[in-house]
Amino acid sequence: NHAFQFGCGISQDGENLVAIRAGQLRTSKTGIEMRMWIDSNTKRYVPVDEDLVIGIVVDKRTEDYRLDVRGPSYGVLSALSFEGATKRNKPKLEIGSLVYCRVSNSYRDAESELSCLSLTYKKAVFGELEGGHMIETSIGYARSLLLPENVVVNCLGRHLAYEIAVGCNGRVIWIKSDSVAKTILIANAIRNAEYDELICADPC
Repeated sequence: NHAFQFGCGISQDGENLVAIRAGQLRTSKTGIEMRMWIDSNTKRYVPVDEDLVIGIVVDKRTEDYRLDVRGPSYGVLSALSFEGATKRNKPKLEIGSLVYCRVSNSYRDAESELSCLSLTYKKAVFGELEGGHMIETSIGYARSLLLPENVVVNCLGRHLAYEIAVGCNGRVIWIKSDSVAKTILIANAIRNAEYDELICADPC
């Protein structure tokens, strides 16, 4: 038995899976978990259910936050949609904070609903991204970094210790290491590799 996670470009209609954007079907498997998504290099991000995204807080209200996810409209993140959050114990995000979350419900003509609650992972993988450095790339390149066999991410990981979060929305990478200089080095390497076919093709 496998646990399935559907990502960018795939939606579920009853018992059927439906591709809602053109592109190449990608899959990855980790243990018993299987992830599927459509790899396409669209210029504009359109939220899809279960997309992993990095958003920037642009407005905070009593019960929720509005995040810029580079889509046609903002996303709404409930203050209770965090692991362990209660009415008395809610996260306090500030304007400009970076948040790694998933699209829980996407709408064509309204703001999408976001969540930092995981339906797949047993440990918390979502939430505020503190410190570090963020860069933006094309949407297609961002999605390629999610592939387990991605040469750039794997090569850097063999030589440097760092944390990375990748969003399907092309606000692709949040990077953090043990020094500012190393973080910038990693960010530049990932950014430059988007346009260097030799780097992307040759393992280190």
